Amino acid sequence: MLAVVIGLPAMAAASDNQSTVNKSIKIGDNATIGNVDSVNGAIRIGDNSFVESIDAVNGSIKLGNDVKVDKGIDAVNGSISLEPGCEVGGNIESVNGSIKIANTSVAGHIETYNGKLRILQGSEVVGNVVVRKSKGWNWGSKEKRKPVKVEIGENVVIHGDLIFEHAVELNLHDTARVGEIIGDEVELLGSS
Repeated sequence: MLAVVIGLPAMAAASDNQSTVNKSIKIGDNATIGNVDSVNGAIRIGDNSFVESIDAVNGSIKLGNDVKVDKGIDAVNGSISLEPGCEVGGNIESVNGSIKIANTSVAGHIETYNGKLRILQGSEVVGNVVVRKSKGWNWGSKEKRKPVKVEIGENVVIHGDLIFEHAVELNLHDTARVGEIIGDEVELLGSS
């Protein structure tokens, strides 16, 4: 009997996870969910919800207002968009997709390879903001990659550094506070 009592909470927690292949996941407002994972489908999380972590391959991720993510958000081949008031307890990472956050708190790093990066409206990032060098298949190609567009908006605070491993066009607002800007190919476009 004791084994059944111990097993029930684990099964209940596992049922809170949402995972799908080839279709989208939409979670309504004020929900509490475990891990959310999708392959070939978008993920939408409603306002005032709590989520353990979010992972998407070939699909976008969009969070409503005031969503709390305990761990991190990862996307491959899809954009990430967070509305104002969101809190992320880990990293936000994207490969081949844009990242846009507004008035959001991020306890970890923000990393991208090829997507536009917009950190806006008083967002705070505890870690670094990183544009990674592509690990893509460029065998013999002499074609230079286009610069990644990075916008750091009004009243944004980044406690870590801005680390650019390949060319970026940086639009840094006058009121933004950031650590060191590290990179050989940084074109500063002026303040926004």
